[in-house]
Amino acid sequence: MNCISCNFEHNEKYCPNCGEKNGTKKITLSSIVEDSFSSITNMDKGLLFNIKALLLHPRKITIDYVLGKRKGILNPISFLILAITIYIIVITFFKVPKELVEENSITKSKLKETGNYVGLFIRTYLKYFWVLCIIPLGISLKLFFRKYNLIEHLAISSFIIGQATLIGILSYLIFRFPLILDPVVYLVILWLVYRIFKNNNDRIEAILISITVLILFIIQLIIIIGIIGGIKYFC
Repeated sequence: MNCISCNFEHNEKYCPNCGEKNGTKKITLSSIVEDSFSSITNMDKGLLFNIKALLLHPRKITIDYVLGKRKGILNPISFLILAITIYIIVITFFKVPKELVEENSITKSKLKETGNYVGLFIRTYLKYFWVLCIIPLGISLKLFFRKYNLIEHLAISSFIIGQATLIGILSYLIFRFPLILDPVVYLVILWLVYRIFKNNNDRIEAILISITVLILFIIQLIIIIGIIGGIKYFC
């Protein structure tokens, strides 16, 4: 038969020319739902595979992906977007009642007023910008681990932030901290950076470098939050 993608004639399960599967089924609503569900729940590929691998062997899955061994691995950006989507769905259903906001008095200073607004902005909106956190984390990783280029570090950062976000869901259900202020999330980021990059380095040195990466990441995050919150407030 001829391959549906490249028209190469063959009699194999997968096309020898382009790799397309032989006998691909016609698209139906059932097949779309089945494929989508399978890509999320399959322990040998997709979302659950990423979660399992990042828990047990974080260095292997990230380095394999960077080196091109990507079979069964959900790509890091899709993984991160799925993680954030699940987080938003969960906190929507288990929303913490909003505290009554005290009206600003005339005696309040402009600085304190701005700080209050930035804090409110973080709690309310920053979860939607969490995906952009891969940029400061990627820059921090690049500064200390020069083996890979910035884009590769952004891919690794997507795995790290995605996994931290999913664990942050459990933390949120217990402690009710918003994602950006949850210490558990930052501890997971620290642990993953250490596990992925420790290699054969001295353990103490690897821990210190990982802590430095986390501190630099947080400093960049604070600067970004301040800029976004300030612009939003004064505009």
